Amino acid sequence: MMRKSMKKAVLGAMCAAFLMMSTGCSAVSSITGGGYTSDEPCAWCGETPTKEFETSEGTPCYICEEHTHECGVCGKNFDEELNHYTNLMGIEMFACDECYQDVQEMNQN
Repeated sequence: MMRKSMKKAVLGAMCAAFLMMSTGCSAVSSITGGGYTSDEPCAWCGETPTKEFETSEGTPCYICEEHTHECGVCGKNFDEELNHYTNLMGIEMFACDECYQDVQEMNQN
């Protein structure tokens, strides 16, 4: 027979596990920093931590979270990581949906 304190501990652990599973990626992202775990400096500002992105040439490019949430075209800030492409300098550039579409159209012409 289980003691009351043991039942509470088991129930608490089960509730915590369920809560973590139900919040999914957002909980894991918060715990791990959303992948911004590299000590390499940001290609735009030199800050850390950064996340590794691959350029169109296949080389790594490290960008901090601030620059992945700021549109490099219109300058607006967003809550989520934006679309990205490799600019002419070989650095990953982040853009909101509208600006990204405009850049893609310009590159096709």
